[in-house]
Amino acid sequence: MKLVLFVSFRNSKLAGTIKNYLPKNYSLLEREYASALRLIKKIPAGIVLVDISSNNALPWVENALRVRPDLTYLAVGEHEQAVLSENYFFDFIPLPCSAGQVKKIFDKAWERAQLSYSAQDLQKKPFSNNPGEYFHERSRYRPLSYANQEERILCDFSRALGSNFNSERLLELFMDSVVGLVPAAKISILLKDNSGGRSQAKGNYVVFAQRGLDPHFCSGLSFNPSSGLLSWLIDEGRIFIAAETSDTADCLAAEALQELLMLQAEVSIPLIALGELLGALNLGPKVTGAPFFAAELEILYTLCGNVALALRDNDLHHQVINQKAYFENILQRMNSGVVAINSENRIITFNSRASSLLQLAREEAMDSDLRLLPSPLGDLLYDTLITGKAISKGEYTLQKGRIPLEISTFQLPDSAGGVLGSVMIFDDISERKQLEAERRQSDQLDVLNKFVSQLAHEIKNPMVAIQTFSELLREKYDDSSFREYFTYTVRQEVKRLNELVEQLIAFSSPLSYKYTVADIHEILDLGLLLLQEQGMGQETTVETSYCKGGLSVKADKTLLARAFSYLFQHSFKALEKGGTIRINTSFEENLFTDGGVRINFCDLQTKIAQEDLEKLFDPLSMRLNGYLSLGLPVSRKIIEDHGGQIKAQRRIDKHLELEVLLPKINGEGGEKGA
Repeated sequence: MKLVLFVSFRNSKLAGTIKNYLPKNYSLLEREYASALRLIKKIPAGIVLVDISSNNALPWVENALRVRPDLTYLAVGEHEQAVLSENYFFDFIPLPCSAGQVKKIFDKAWERAQLSYSAQDLQKKPFSNNPGEYFHERSRYRPLSYANQEERILCDFSRALGSNFNSERLLELFMDSVVGLVPAAKISILLKDNSGGRSQAKGNYVVFAQRGLDPHFCSGLSFNPSSGLLSWLIDEGRIFIAAETSDTADCLAAEALQELLMLQAEVSIPLIALGELLGALNLGPKVTGAPFFAAELEILYTLCGNVALALRDNDLHHQVINQKAYFENILQRMNSGVVAINSENRIITFNSRASSLLQLAREEAMDSDLRLLPSPLGDLLYDTLITGKAISKGEYTLQKGRIPLEISTFQLPDSAGGVLGSVMIFDDISERKQLEAERRQSDQLDVLNKFVSQLAHEIKNPMVAIQTFSELLREKYDDSSFREYFTYTVRQEVKRLNELVEQLIAFSSPLSYKYTVADIHEILDLGLLLLQEQGMGQETTVETSYCKGGLSVKADKTLLARAFSYLFQHSFKALEKGGTIRINTSFEENLFTDGGVRINFCDLQTKIAQEDLEKLFDPLSMRLNGYLSLGLPVSRKIIEDHGGQIKAQRRIDKHLELEVLLPKINGEGGEKGA
């Protein structure tokens, strides 16, 4: 870290300007005139940048030069103030100027500061071929009388190390242990500031804990890991000792030494965990003036490694706690109910929405057996846990309160391929169901309003025929041919009226379904039989390709068969002119929640245009032999009430193909109002 001490009066406007111009490899420390004079006594080397726009600037510089003439002083101010700096400062930064100009002045000043520091360092050191010899010879051994005391300190700290997840408390205990081992007058601990809240840049190292140093001074320090002391510790991975640093030509070591002396320390011990530098322990001279023994440094190095692991574990511990709290807050504020179980069928997640929907207290549900959940939630969760089969937005009815739910489930695997548990997400879709019913009712009313005028004509035509024949019956009663024609015509018109009324009732009113478990093939055959009873399809050939083994569905056999008969009657010309209708059935696992039945109908006579395909189920557009018909809309309604879908599509040869999808059997019979 290349330290620049910026000295100015309070609320100086130049501070922001200097920060914008400051090169990335420099760190700015701001102080007012009074506190800065005390601070320069502690700085081993560096640049002092003075705002000379104040009247106090020149007297302050005179005092500073008397105290620390070895530091490099720079002035900053307006162009016309340059003349004031000639006798006191190494250089002058005129404002405004470019960032490039500022960098050149800082680099030249820093080079001068390094040369000045190196010269002073050489004058202080005694002559020796090996500058580190004195330190090592005196530090090789330590008095044996400290052994019992050190053992007690290390035992106490080891116990605290394994049970403390508070990093600040851990560092305090660590410094207590360090002082007990080596009574250093000044101690500081550098740690990485991952949040960027305490340093000038995210990822820099700052003083997290210290003893014997000026707190105000320490709060402004920020060490870049790509240079200086931290870079040296990362590269070397060993203890940095000031007394052993004699090669001033090594720029990295020289910069590391300056930063160490800035912390008023003689030794820096890295805190390394799993190859990552988490920080550094910096020790000033002992209060007794005695040297650091090699055995002491070895113990401290090992101790720092353990502390680094503990700090890393603390970070992971707090990350897990914070993530758990974060996800817990999300879960508790979700509009969907969330329930999770573990591999032992115990409930481990139960959010507030689930508590509200299921009317179960969260305290009662947590860690309870799966069987506490109302049907069918527990069964679905257990099935997903055991089989791994997920449910995607399946619709189920909660037995308690008859609440319709949309449910999704999925299994929770672990990294080894095992199963941790299963999760269920569910929503109350009562409002959606109600809105769908209201929309459907609104659509039906709209259709009925438009349908009335057409219906009047459809009813009037057969009534006119009946009335006409009734009036002629008295005159031509003896005419047998007239009676036969009258009987046939009236019967057909009444039959058509009855069928139209039945379709209208089925389309506009809720139907009462009596569900049973039935084979879909039996229902299809029943639908064909209904047509034959009406005298239709006598010359039609039906080719069936049914899935082997049968396909069971939950259905009202009579109404579903009627829906199929309407599909045949109103869709395919093969029933009128003679031909072949093909019916195929198959089972598809990917349909619905538990698989479904796919039914395809087609013939080779019914061609359809694309625009007619879109109107196929429109009740206002459908006609049969020139007459109004609601057969196809009623078919779709019955199929959808069975939880199914119907699709009309054009094949490549432009022939019509109808596809019906129905869910696999789900539940036991009963009545349902649709």
